Amino acid sequence: VAKLQQEGRMTDRGQSAVDRAKADGSWNILDDIDALVEPPDLAAALDRSPEARATWEDYPPSFKKQCLWWLKSAKRDATRERRMGAIIEAAAEGRRPIG
Repeated sequence: VAKLQQEGRMTDRGQSAVDRAKADGSWNILDDIDALVEPPDLAAALDRSPEARATWEDYPPSFKKQCLWWLKSAKRDATRERRMGAIIEAAAEGRRPIG
């Protein structure tokens, strides 16, 4: 975006899309995921299960990002809880919950 703006190639429509994304939070929605930040409740659940924590630590970063996005993208609390349970259960069993 900065390069497009610097080069004078950012259109009004493009800037409008950027402004909307920044206003609604979608501009930064992946920042924590890209940084592999564990939500506190997921971290606590992993810490309660040494097997799950060990498997989680062995997952490649790309797979952790998939799991973190799957968790973050849940629209309802019940869905998020179910997904987190699936992540913890699969990790405790030494397997991947998705993919």
